[in-house]
Order: sequence, then C-alpha cells, then structure tokens
Amino acid sequence: MNLYLKSILFWFVLLAVAIINAVVREAWYKPVLLPYIGHWAHQISSLTGIILFFVVIYYFIKRFRGEFTNRKVLFIGAQWFLMTVVFETWMNVFIRKLTFGQVLETYYFWNGETWIFVLLSLIVSPLIAYRIVRSKGDMLLK
Repeated sequence: MNLYLKSILFWFVLLAVAIINAVVREAWYKPVLLPYIGHWAHQISSLTGIILFFVVIYYFIKRFRGEFTNRKVLFIGAQWFLMTVVFETWMNVFIRKLTFGQVLETYYFWNGETWIFVLLSLIVSPLIAYRIVRSKGDMLLK
C-alpha cells in the first residue's frame, strides 16, 4: 500500500485519539476542575492531545520507518494538518452550526486559544518522531 494512503488511513486513528481526548476532558476533568480552573480544561486538553498524537505518530513512523524521508514526513504532517482543518471546519459549520468567524476565533492564540498549537504539532511531530526513530539511540517508547 502506498505510504500516503497509509498516512490518510492513519489520520482516522488520530481522529479517534482526538475524540477520546475530548470525551475525557468533557466527562472527567472539566467538571472536576470547573470550580477551580475549569476554564483551563481546553488548554490542558490541547497539551494532552499533542502528547497523545506524538505517541501514536511515533509508533506509525516506527512501524513504517524504511519508507520515510524528511520530505515525506513533512508532507504527511502537512496532509494531516489540512485534513484536520477541513474536518474541524466542516464539523463546526455544518454540525455545530457555527459561523466561519466563530470557527476562525478558535485559532486566536492571543485570546488563550491553543488549537493552533495542536495543528502545528501535527506538522512537526512526524519529523521529530522520524528523527528519533532514525537515530541509533531509538530508546523512546520501546
């Protein structure tokens, strides 16, 4: 199977991880933290999402390590970035009925939004994981 097709299919794993991360946030720690720091639940969820994405991306890169180059992992990261932006925009506009302006506000990091960092992690995580796997000292997550 073509590497890019594998990466497109793997994006659905990333989607599942994101959904699980959001469910845990909404059902578990947001209600517990709400009286104290509940307004930080989204930022905490962004950080846990970045970490979880890196872990599963690392295993994806490790599984297919011989097929990658720096250019390919950057392309795949950009592909995941674009797929995620398209999906999130579609979901927010057509399912949640938000306006494009409201969707755009989720990218305003200067207002405390951290979504853009999650998206950027989708671009750089494959490259970082590839370089770790490629190095002789691949000791991470064995």
